[in-house]
Amino acid sequence: MKSRKKIFMGIGSVLLLTFVGVFIFTLLGGNPGMLGKSTNDTAEYAPGYPAEAPAEESLAPGEDFGGRDEDSGGIGDKIIGTYSMNFETLEFMKTVTDLEALVAKYKGYVEYSEVYNQASNEGRIYKFARHTLRIPKEEVMAFNAELKLMAHLVSENANVQNVSKYYRDIETRLDTLEAQRKRLNELYEQAERIEDIINIESKLNDIIYQIESIKGELQYLDESINYSTVTTYIQEVSKLTEGESIQASFGERLSKALSESVYFFQEAMITFFIVLIYLIPFLIVFGALAAAGSKIMKKRRRNMNSGSTGKSQTDEHKDI
Repeated sequence: MKSRKKIFMGIGSVLLLTFVGVFIFTLLGGNPGMLGKSTNDTAEYAPGYPAEAPAEESLAPGEDFGGRDEDSGGIGDKIIGTYSMNFETLEFMKTVTDLEALVAKYKGYVEYSEVYNQASNEGRIYKFARHTLRIPKEEVMAFNAELKLMAHLVSENANVQNVSKYYRDIETRLDTLEAQRKRLNELYEQAERIEDIINIESKLNDIIYQIESIKGELQYLDESINYSTVTTYIQEVSKLTEGESIQASFGERLSKALSESVYFFQEAMITFFIVLIYLIPFLIVFGALAAAGSKIMKKRRRNMNSGSTGKSQTDEHKDI
């Protein structure tokens, strides 16, 4: 009876330790999105996800780009707009589909995209997506405003660069090279000596190479100016990150803590039962070995008792 009690106590101790371990694991943030864990924390296991906000500028969630409008430059200015937004979502596929539809709505295109599954610390599989989008500069402000309503925005960054002077300098270089090429072509037609012809051809080839290189750079700048770059990072989570304002009242903080505690307890219990299912084979084997050991011990005790009884009876007969 005592041995059976010990077996049950051993199994109970294993279950108690398991529950405590699961409780501590969940408390330490085994679930992304738990206890205010931001999407940026997923950078540890999500390749391509920015570990830090870009150095240019960082905006708080919900803050508008304000004066970052690309049309804020002077008339004829060459403006390159680059934007980045980090999202969390509970409906990953729907969010990605909505994003692609939004890009088509504003006549943009997807320059690069990747979608993949990534295991989290507690063994769940979460999806992650990164998109590099090109949006017409006339539409990018409206696009960004609608994009921020698509999912839960965690952070956003904006960089608007005026490249007008650089663009004009390149155009001036191109005009100079074109004039040199024209002059060399005139000299080439007038040249009579073979040495002069070879020398002019060499200079012409060098100038033509520079002209083509500058034209390629201007084409790249035109593309960057006419189509702003918007990079989106979408992380699937089981619970959205909800920050707490420093102006939050005691009641608001209490309500949030209550909500977090319920979610935390629910996650801990779910994880505990899942771990328990994994432990069932080990518990069965442990119980069987413990029961077998108990039977062996009982049998040995009976043998020892019967042996001592027989010995005492023999001693009594000898005395008689």
